Amino acid sequence: MSNLVLRFLTALIAIPLLIAAIQWSNPLGVWLWVFFAQAAGLREWMNMTMPTSPVIDRGVCVVIGLVYATLLCWWPTEKVVLFGLWAVTVVGFLYFLFRYSPIETVAARVSSLMAGILYAGVLITPLALLKHREDGGRWIYVCLSSAWLSDTGAYFAGRFLGKFWGAKLWPAISPKKTWIGGFGGLAASILALTVAKQWYLPVLTWADVFMIAVPANILGQLGDLSESLIKRSVGVKDSGVLLPGHGGMLDRVDALLFVVPYVYAYAQIRF
Repeated sequence: MSNLVLRFLTALIAIPLLIAAIQWSNPLGVWLWVFFAQAAGLREWMNMTMPTSPVIDRGVCVVIGLVYATLLCWWPTEKVVLFGLWAVTVVGFLYFLFRYSPIETVAARVSSLMAGILYAGVLITPLALLKHREDGGRWIYVCLSSAWLSDTGAYFAGRFLGKFWGAKLWPAISPKKTWIGGFGGLAASILALTVAKQWYLPVLTWADVFMIAVPANILGQLGDLSESLIKRSVGVKDSGVLLPGHGGMLDRVDALLFVVPYVYAYAQIRF
């Protein structure tokens, strides 16, 4: 079975469930999806960056990240943000203080823990926070469509138009990505925001369409490249095997991790 078919079948199952969670008035549905993404993403991050560490160490790191991320999802107050960051830092350092062997790797393991919490745990949190807004479900669709349609647009533009312009976007990081694919992704993001304006989020102006679509697309593509950089640095092709045809969870949400905070901030400031 081809990779494209696997991707389609996975999406065919997951997308209706995700739409149901977004449409549900209770924010619990979206949070469960976010929690699943955080749990899987943290696990993949720890496995990639601490492959020789005992399973218990990686598991504790995942739990620390999930506790902090969950608190941020449900109680995003200044005290929780600051105290929680202090708490996870202290707990993480203390854990490795007592689990230091081999001592030469402690700095790398602590760094992996803190980076993983921020990257795989915190960055997607605003997706759950958006659901607490009255129009939050619509903004969630903006996040998902601007990131994932960009991925689709880049794929098809690269596949069918790459023969006319095959210049590589960043070959040292991701050899298959091309400039034409990048522009195809940008066009798809603009299309996604145009649909949002014309259909389910008419409050958007045309200036909003481009102020969201263009930065979000650039951030999403940089997020994709950033995850590719991490995978290349640790010598893996995919972050995991959780999603047939898509690789791991981080392979699927790498663009979203950079896009969601921007769209959340834009929605909060502008609307």
